[in-house]
Amino acid sequence: MENRVLGRSIAILHRREQKYMIQTMKEYGIGYSSYNFLFYLSANPGCSQKEMCENMAVDEALAVRMMKKLQEQGLIEREKSVENGRSYAIYLTEKGEEIIPRLRNALAGWWTQVLSILSEEEQQRMISGVEKMAQQSREVLQNAKERKAENTIKMQEEGKRTDGRKTE
Repeated sequence: MENRVLGRSIAILHRREQKYMIQTMKEYGIGYSSYNFLFYLSANPGCSQKEMCENMAVDEALAVRMMKKLQEQGLIEREKSVENGRSYAIYLTEKGEEIIPRLRNALAGWWTQVLSILSEEEQQRMISGVEKMAQQSREVLQNAKERKAENTIKMQEEGKRTDGRKTE
């Protein structure tokens, strides 16, 4: 399979899932990005914002905005972390806990319909493969960052500029 086809197909599934879930979430007054954070907090109560961003592969600025909005909506609460006084442990409120089953049902309904064309065995193989790819992508990205940092250090040691301009 051509790699581009895989990436494009995954992106299309993601965007269409987004559109489907946006319709469901309108009745709760929350946006698409919010529901992923709510699901994460449901599975990881008391996590830090930094931990959440790393594990969900999301931008910290987005998380800050979402946490503020979710807190204003009464869906989450933040408490000073016992382990690290500079960070907060984040929890769903009772109101937040109440909408999780409804959101899960909507999402499950979407995927049941989308996956209905595959046998149970095909579904399990596909899900397992995509999970493995997601895990591997984290390592590939980390390795690329490390190589870039190594190259930057090497260039600095050789007296070369790292911004692409010539040295004077």
